[in-house]
Amino acid sequence: MTNETLHDRFIELAELPERGRAVDLGCGAGPALAAFARRFPQAHLTGFDRSEQALATARERLQSHAGTVKLGSVDLREKLPLADGSVDAVVSSNLLECLPDPAQLLNEVWRVLRPGGRAVLSHSDFDSLVIAGAPVDLDRKIGHAFADDAPSWMDSSDGRIGRKLPGLIQASPLARTHVETVVTSSTELSGHAARRVGDIRGALQSTAKRGHGTLSPDEIDDWYTAVQQAAATGRFFFAETAVLVAAHRMSGAPELGLSQDFR
Repeated sequence: MTNETLHDRFIELAELPERGRAVDLGCGAGPALAAFARRFPQAHLTGFDRSEQALATARERLQSHAGTVKLGSVDLREKLPLADGSVDAVVSSNLLECLPDPAQLLNEVWRVLRPGGRAVLSHSDFDSLVIAGAPVDLDRKIGHAFADDAPSWMDSSDGRIGRKLPGLIQASPLARTHVETVVTSSTELSGHAARRVGDIRGALQSTAKRGHGTLSPDEIDDWYTAVQQAAATGRFFFAETAVLVAAHRMSGAPELGLSQDFR
């Protein structure tokens, strides 16, 4: 399954009205918002991310959207700059592990949703990545090191948060309605598989250069070389599991305060 398929599931589960308001938390370069724009050309779309570079790409991607588009750099550890009950759907992917208090953001999602509004969140479970190619001992070391890695740009890191996502939402004011897994797999070192292998190599090398982590630069290079050799000889396999959870706001949850409209 591809990232595009994941975004299609966002759209199906979000049940956005034709001219509804959708928000993507941690929108990055805007692929999920672009999927909403294709399906709902009159929808009101909002995206928050802290990367100005990613937001610039999202603006370009959404420039022809007929509905309103609001994109902004926002600290998602803080209160969302949206009014209470102002949003029909909230989506988010691979964000919660970066936050020191994921429950706080879920409270905010509940607050900004209208009664009956939908939330659709997904997260890769990085501690269950499958990458065939390297010797088993080295493969295990790399896999666990990446799941436990805490890059300098992240406020928090939890490589097992995918499997925790259903429980986090169950414990929030949101009413959990649906849980599924989305598996992306490949027998070729290309597309998403190549990007993820590159992410692993880059993240662990950066950690090793800072004098942290449990792996030496040579071990990381040996793993990467083994994966490349496996791909060249038809022995490569990759699988990444994302956990996807849908929920909605019921009208009986506790009030959580006020916020200002995003400009």
